[in-house]
Amino acid sequence: MSSYRIALIVLVLACGGCATTVPLPQVQLVGKAFQDLNSASAPLLDDLSIAERARGIKNADTLARLHPADNAAQPTPLDPCPKISQVKAEGVAVQNGFCIEHSQYYSELTDPPATAAFRSALAAVEGYTNVLLILAEGRNLEAAQAQVQGLVANVGSLVDIAKPGVGTALAGLSAALKPVLDIAAKSANSKELARIVKTGAPDAQRVIKELRDAAPEMFTTLTERSLSTLNSLKAPPSAETAKAEAARINAYRVAVSNYVVLLGQYQQLLDQLVDSYDSEGKVITLNGLLQRSTELSAQADAWRRTYSALRMGL
Repeated sequence: MSSYRIALIVLVLACGGCATTVPLPQVQLVGKAFQDLNSASAPLLDDLSIAERARGIKNADTLARLHPADNAAQPTPLDPCPKISQVKAEGVAVQNGFCIEHSQYYSELTDPPATAAFRSALAAVEGYTNVLLILAEGRNLEAAQAQVQGLVANVGSLVDIAKPGVGTALAGLSAALKPVLDIAAKSANSKELARIVKTGAPDAQRVIKELRDAAPEMFTTLTERSLSTLNSLKAPPSAETAKAEAARINAYRVAVSNYVVLLGQYQQLLDQLVDSYDSEGKVITLNGLLQRSTELSAQADAWRRTYSALRMGL
Protein backbone atom coordinates (compact mmCIF):
# COMPACT_ATOMS: atom_id res chain seq x y z
CA MET A 1 0.00 0.00 0.00
CA SER A 2 1.38 3.42 -0.93
CA SER A 3 2.35 6.01 1.68
CA TYR A 4 -0.42 8.21 0.24
CA ARG A 5 -3.07 5.59 1.06
CA ILE A 6 -1.58 4.95 4.53
CA ALA A 7 -1.68 8.67 5.30
CA LEU A 8 -5.30 8.86 4.23
CA ILE A 9 -6.26 5.87 6.37
CA VAL A 10 -4.53 7.40 9.38
CA LEU A 11 -6.39 10.64 8.71
CA VAL A 12 -9.68 8.74 8.51
CA LEU A 13 -9.05 7.02 11.84
CA ALA A 14 -7.93 10.25 13.45
CA CYS A 15 -11.21 11.88 12.41
CA GLY A 16 -13.33 9.14 13.97
CA GLY A 17 -16.49 10.68 15.36
CA CYS A 18 -15.49 14.24 14.47
CA ALA A 19 -17.04 16.53 11.91
CA THR A 20 -14.73 18.22 9.46
CA THR A 21 -15.23 21.81 8.40
CA VAL A 22 -14.04 21.05 4.88
CA PRO A 23 -14.00 17.35 3.88
CA LEU A 24 -10.48 17.41 2.42
CA PRO A 25 -9.89 13.61 2.51
CA GLN A 26 -12.99 12.98 0.40
CA VAL A 27 -11.90 15.41 -2.28
CA GLN A 28 -8.36 14.03 -2.32
CA LEU A 29 -9.66 10.50 -2.76
CA VAL A 30 -11.82 11.48 -5.71
CA GLY A 31 -8.94 13.45 -7.23
CA LYS A 32 -6.57 10.49 -6.95
CA ALA A 33 -9.17 8.15 -8.45
CA PHE A 34 -9.55 10.44 -11.45
CA GLN A 35 -5.78 10.56 -11.99
CA ASP A 36 -5.77 6.75 -12.13
CA LEU A 37 -8.69 6.71 -14.57
CA ASN A 38 -7.16 9.39 -16.77
CA SER A 39 -3.73 7.79 -16.98
CA ALA A 40 -5.25 4.39 -17.75
CA SER A 41 -7.39 5.92 -20.51
CA ALA A 42 -4.49 7.71 -22.23
CA PRO A 43 -3.20 4.75 -24.33
CA LEU A 44 -6.71 3.96 -25.56
CA LEU A 45 -7.20 7.56 -26.67
CA ASP A 46 -3.78 7.49 -28.34
CA ASP A 47 -4.91 4.50 -30.40
CA LEU A 48 -8.22 6.21 -31.11
CA SER A 49 -6.36 9.25 -32.41
CA ILE A 50 -4.35 7.08 -34.82
CA ALA A 51 -7.45 5.21 -36.01
CA GLU A 52 -9.51 8.38 -36.45
CA ARG A 53 -6.70 10.03 -38.41
CA ALA A 54 -6.41 7.00 -40.70
CA ARG A 55 -10.17 7.07 -41.30
CA GLY A 56 -10.14 10.81 -42.07
CA ILE A 57 -7.30 10.48 -44.56
CA LYS A 58 -8.97 7.49 -46.22
CA ASN A 59 -12.22 9.43 -46.55
CA ALA A 60 -10.40 12.42 -48.03
CA ASP A 61 -8.70 10.20 -50.62
CA THR A 62 -11.99 8.52 -51.46
CA LEU A 63 -13.75 11.85 -52.02
CA ALA A 64 -10.92 13.10 -54.23
CA ARG A 65 -11.02 9.91 -56.29
CA LEU A 66 -14.75 10.33 -56.90
CA HIS A 67 -14.49 13.98 -58.00
CA PRO A 68 -14.15 14.66 -61.74
CA ALA A 69 -11.28 16.95 -62.69
CA ASP A 70 -13.63 19.69 -63.90
CA ASN A 71 -15.94 19.50 -60.87
CA ALA A 72 -17.77 22.76 -60.15
CA ALA A 73 -19.87 21.52 -57.23
CA GLN A 74 -20.27 23.64 -54.12
CA PRO A 75 -18.83 22.56 -50.75
CA THR A 76 -21.11 20.74 -48.30
CA PRO A 77 -20.54 19.55 -44.69
CA LEU A 78 -20.03 16.00 -45.97
CA ASP A 79 -17.89 17.08 -48.91
CA PRO A 80 -16.07 20.32 -48.02
CA CYS A 81 -13.67 20.35 -50.99
CA PRO A 82 -15.44 18.99 -54.08
CA LYS A 83 -13.03 20.71 -56.48
CA ILE A 84 -10.09 18.62 -55.29
CA SER A 85 -9.69 15.51 -57.44
CA GLN A 86 -7.16 12.76 -57.80
CA VAL A 87 -4.28 12.76 -60.30
CA LYS A 88 -2.81 9.43 -61.40
CA ALA A 89 0.48 8.71 -63.13
CA GLU A 90 2.46 5.48 -63.40
CA GLY A 91 0.25 3.78 -60.83
CA VAL A 92 0.69 6.61 -58.33
CA ALA A 93 -2.28 8.69 -57.15
CA VAL A 94 -2.19 12.09 -55.42
CA GLN A 95 -4.70 14.85 -54.63
CA ASN A 96 -4.33 17.93 -56.86
CA GLY A 97 -5.04 20.52 -54.12
CA PHE A 98 -5.19 21.28 -50.43
CA CYS A 99 -8.38 21.02 -48.34
CA ILE A 100 -8.25 23.07 -45.12
CA GLU A 101 -11.10 21.09 -43.57
CA HIS A 102 -9.11 17.86 -43.95
CA SER A 103 -5.97 19.28 -42.34
CA GLN A 104 -7.24 18.20 -38.91
CA TYR A 105 -6.64 14.62 -40.04
CA TYR A 106 -3.35 15.08 -41.87
CA SER A 107 -1.76 17.16 -39.12
CA GLU A 108 0.18 15.23 -36.48
CA LEU A 109 0.34 18.20 -34.10
CA THR A 110 -3.08 17.65 -32.48
CA ASP A 111 -5.73 14.99 -32.09
CA PRO A 112 -8.44 14.64 -34.73
CA PRO A 113 -11.84 16.14 -33.73
CA ALA A 114 -13.54 13.20 -31.99
CA THR A 115 -10.46 12.21 -29.99
CA ALA A 116 -9.90 15.84 -29.06
CA ALA A 117 -13.47 15.99 -27.77
CA PHE A 118 -12.96 12.89 -25.63
CA ARG A 119 -9.75 14.25 -24.12
CA SER A 120 -11.39 17.63 -23.58
CA ALA A 121 -14.29 16.02 -21.75
CA LEU A 122 -11.94 14.16 -19.44
CA ALA A 123 -9.97 17.37 -18.90
CA ALA A 124 -13.19 19.18 -17.95
CA VAL A 125 -13.99 16.59 -15.27
CA GLU A 126 -10.39 16.79 -14.07
CA GLY A 127 -10.70 20.58 -13.85
CA TYR A 128 -13.86 20.26 -11.78
CA THR A 129 -12.12 17.86 -9.40
CA ASN A 130 -9.00 20.04 -9.16
CA VAL A 131 -11.03 23.15 -8.35
CA LEU A 132 -12.68 21.28 -5.49
CA LEU A 133 -9.26 20.22 -4.23
CA ILE A 134 -7.88 23.78 -4.38
CA LEU A 135 -10.80 25.08 -2.36
CA ALA A 136 -10.83 22.20 0.11
CA GLU A 137 -7.12 22.66 0.83
CA GLY A 138 -7.67 26.35 1.41
CA ARG A 139 -5.32 27.41 -1.34
CA ASN A 140 -5.47 30.81 -2.99
CA LEU A 141 -8.92 31.32 -4.47
CA GLU A 142 -7.39 33.36 -7.26
CA ALA A 143 -5.66 30.18 -8.33
CA ALA A 144 -9.00 28.41 -8.41
CA GLN A 145 -10.52 31.26 -10.42
CA ALA A 146 -7.67 31.13 -12.92
CA GLN A 147 -8.02 27.37 -13.23
CA VAL A 148 -11.73 27.55 -13.96
CA GLN A 149 -11.24 30.38 -16.45
CA GLY A 150 -8.61 28.31 -18.23
CA LEU A 151 -10.90 25.31 -18.14
CA VAL A 152 -13.79 27.26 -19.64
CA ALA A 153 -11.54 28.68 -22.38
CA ASN A 154 -10.03 25.30 -23.29
CA VAL A 155 -13.35 23.49 -23.22
CA GLY A 156 -15.16 26.25 -25.10
CA SER A 157 -12.71 26.07 -27.98
CA LEU A 158 -13.64 22.44 -28.59
CA VAL A 159 -17.37 22.53 -27.94
CA ASP A 160 -18.22 23.38 -31.55
CA ILE A 161 -16.27 20.49 -33.04
CA ALA A 162 -17.31 17.93 -30.44
CA LYS A 163 -20.14 15.51 -31.13
CA PRO A 164 -23.42 17.14 -30.08
CA GLY A 165 -23.86 15.23 -26.81
CA VAL A 166 -20.32 15.71 -25.54
CA GLY A 167 -20.14 19.31 -26.76
CA THR A 168 -23.38 20.27 -25.02
CA ALA A 169 -22.29 18.54 -21.83
CA LEU A 170 -18.93 20.33 -21.85
CA ALA A 171 -20.65 23.67 -22.29
CA GLY A 172 -22.95 22.88 -19.39
CA LEU A 173 -20.11 21.95 -17.08
CA SER A 174 -18.00 25.01 -17.88
CA ALA A 175 -21.03 27.29 -17.54
CA ALA A 176 -21.97 25.76 -14.19
CA LEU A 177 -18.50 26.08 -12.65
CA LYS A 178 -17.86 29.78 -13.14
CA PRO A 179 -20.76 31.39 -11.27
CA VAL A 180 -20.57 29.14 -8.23
CA LEU A 181 -16.84 29.75 -7.96
CA ASP A 182 -17.47 33.49 -8.08
CA ILE A 183 -19.76 33.03 -5.09
CA ALA A 184 -17.14 30.99 -3.25
CA ALA A 185 -14.50 33.64 -3.89
CA LYS A 186 -16.60 36.17 -2.01
CA SER A 187 -17.17 33.91 0.98
CA ALA A 188 -14.96 30.83 1.07
CA ASN A 189 -16.23 28.33 3.62
CA SER A 190 -17.43 24.75 3.79
CA LYS A 191 -21.00 25.70 2.88
CA GLU A 192 -19.88 27.41 -0.32
CA LEU A 193 -17.61 24.49 -1.16
CA ALA A 194 -20.57 22.14 -0.68
CA ARG A 195 -22.58 24.41 -2.95
CA ILE A 196 -19.97 24.03 -5.69
CA VAL A 197 -19.95 20.26 -5.30
CA LYS A 198 -23.72 20.00 -5.50
CA THR A 199 -24.10 22.52 -8.31
CA GLY A 200 -21.30 21.21 -10.52
CA ALA A 201 -21.71 17.48 -9.90
CA PRO A 202 -24.75 16.97 -12.21
CA ASP A 203 -22.92 18.64 -15.09
CA ALA A 204 -19.78 16.59 -14.44
CA GLN A 205 -21.95 13.48 -14.31
CA ARG A 206 -23.50 14.43 -17.63
CA VAL A 207 -20.08 14.74 -19.28
CA ILE A 208 -19.14 11.28 -17.99
CA LYS A 209 -22.45 9.85 -19.23
CA GLU A 210 -21.85 11.28 -22.70
CA LEU A 211 -18.37 9.73 -22.73
CA ARG A 212 -19.86 6.36 -21.84
CA ASP A 213 -22.61 6.73 -24.45
CA ALA A 214 -19.95 7.44 -27.09
CA ALA A 215 -18.15 4.15 -26.37
CA PRO A 216 -19.75 2.29 -29.34
CA GLU A 217 -18.54 5.02 -31.69
CA MET A 218 -15.06 4.72 -30.17
CA PHE A 219 -15.08 0.93 -30.63
CA THR A 220 -16.21 1.25 -34.27
CA THR A 221 -13.34 3.62 -35.06
CA LEU A 222 -10.75 1.47 -33.29
CA THR A 223 -11.80 -1.74 -35.08
CA GLU A 224 -12.69 -0.35 -38.50
CA ARG A 225 -9.45 -1.37 -40.17
CA SER A 226 -9.50 -4.91 -38.73
CA LEU A 227 -13.14 -5.41 -39.74
CA SER A 228 -12.34 -4.14 -43.23
CA THR A 229 -9.58 -6.71 -43.52
CA LEU A 230 -11.89 -9.52 -42.40
CA ASN A 231 -14.64 -8.40 -44.82
CA SER A 232 -12.36 -7.86 -47.80
CA LEU A 233 -13.58 -9.57 -50.98
CA LYS A 234 -10.73 -8.40 -53.19
CA ALA A 235 -7.99 -9.74 -50.92
CA PRO A 236 -9.44 -12.25 -48.44
CA PRO A 237 -7.20 -12.61 -45.40
CA SER A 238 -5.29 -15.78 -44.66
CA ALA A 239 -6.40 -17.90 -41.72
CA GLU A 240 -3.53 -16.57 -39.65
CA THR A 241 -4.33 -12.93 -40.49
CA ALA A 242 -8.04 -13.46 -39.83
CA LYS A 243 -7.27 -14.94 -36.43
CA ALA A 244 -4.98 -12.03 -35.54
CA GLU A 245 -7.51 -9.39 -36.62
CA ALA A 246 -10.34 -11.11 -34.74
CA ALA A 247 -8.16 -11.21 -31.63
CA ARG A 248 -7.42 -7.51 -32.01
CA ILE A 249 -11.13 -6.68 -32.31
CA ASN A 250 -11.95 -8.69 -29.20
CA ALA A 251 -9.08 -7.09 -27.31
CA TYR A 252 -10.42 -3.63 -28.15
CA ARG A 253 -13.84 -4.79 -26.98
CA VAL A 254 -12.30 -5.58 -23.60
CA ALA A 255 -10.34 -2.31 -23.52
CA VAL A 256 -13.36 -0.13 -24.32
CA SER A 257 -15.43 -2.12 -21.80
CA ASN A 258 -12.80 -1.41 -19.13
CA TYR A 259 -12.97 2.27 -20.03
CA VAL A 260 -16.77 2.27 -19.66
CA VAL A 261 -16.63 0.43 -16.33
CA LEU A 262 -14.02 2.82 -14.88
CA LEU A 263 -16.08 5.82 -15.98
CA GLY A 264 -19.05 4.29 -14.19
CA GLN A 265 -16.95 3.78 -11.07
CA TYR A 266 -15.94 7.42 -11.13
CA GLN A 267 -19.57 8.48 -11.51
CA GLN A 268 -20.33 6.61 -8.31
CA LEU A 269 -17.37 8.27 -6.59
CA LEU A 270 -18.75 11.70 -7.46
CA ASP A 271 -22.11 10.65 -6.06
CA GLN A 272 -20.43 9.64 -2.82
CA LEU A 273 -18.51 12.91 -2.72
CA VAL A 274 -21.77 14.86 -2.87
CA ASP A 275 -23.20 12.65 -0.12
CA SER A 276 -20.11 13.23 2.04
CA TYR A 277 -20.83 16.95 2.23
CA ASP A 278 -24.21 16.15 3.76
CA SER A 279 -22.75 13.67 6.25
CA GLU A 280 -20.24 16.19 7.71
CA GLY A 281 -17.24 13.91 7.23
CA LYS A 282 -18.49 10.87 9.12
CA VAL A 283 -16.04 7.98 9.19
CA ILE A 284 -18.40 5.63 7.34
CA THR A 285 -18.48 8.03 4.38
CA LEU A 286 -14.70 8.35 4.31
CA ASN A 287 -14.26 4.58 4.50
CA GLY A 288 -16.71 4.12 1.64
CA LEU A 289 -14.83 6.60 -0.54
CA LEU A 290 -11.50 5.03 0.39
CA GLN A 291 -12.71 1.56 -0.56
CA ARG A 292 -14.20 2.66 -3.89
CA SER A 293 -11.14 4.78 -4.74
CA THR A 294 -8.81 1.87 -3.95
CA GLU A 295 -10.89 -0.46 -6.12
CA LEU A 296 -10.85 1.98 -9.03
CA SER A 297 -7.06 2.40 -8.77
CA ALA A 298 -6.54 -1.36 -8.72
CA GLN A 299 -8.81 -1.81 -11.72
CA ALA A 300 -7.04 0.98 -13.60
CA ASP A 301 -3.68 -0.68 -12.89
CA ALA A 302 -4.98 -4.02 -14.18
CA TRP A 303 -6.25 -2.28 -17.31
CA ARG A 304 -2.81 -0.78 -17.95
CA ARG A 305 -1.26 -4.24 -17.89
CA THR A 306 -3.82 -5.83 -20.22
CA TYR A 307 -3.63 -2.88 -22.59
CA SER A 308 0.15 -3.17 -22.74
CA ALA A 309 -0.35 -6.77 -23.82
CA LEU A 310 -2.79 -5.61 -26.54
CA ARG A 311 -0.28 -3.13 -27.91
CA MET A 312 2.45 -5.78 -27.99
CA GLY A 313 0.12 -8.14 -29.84
CA LEU A 314 0.04 -10.72 -27.04
